[in-house]
Amino acid sequence: MLDHNLRKTLISNILNDFDQRLRSEFSTDLYSFIATVKLDDGDSFHDAVDTIFARDGARGLRDFLEGLVSMVEEFKGKD
Repeated sequence: MLDHNLRKTLISNILNDFDQRLRSEFSTDLYSFIATVKLDDGDSFHDAVDTIFARDGARGLRDFLEGLVSMVEEFKGKD
């Protein structure tokens, strides 16, 4: 298992990369994105991130966020 501080640092870095991508590609930021994302069963975005990281590691979290970007790109293309 990863040290708690290392785990949080990795998650923070991954989310920072995701935030930068949202800003550059979609003119939005992570906080705005989180405010518009509805997850099942009332889970928060950060709860989902923690769960995915614990289950799938850093690569899995990056893949999940990449999937979200792909969905946003598809929805944007339909406008």
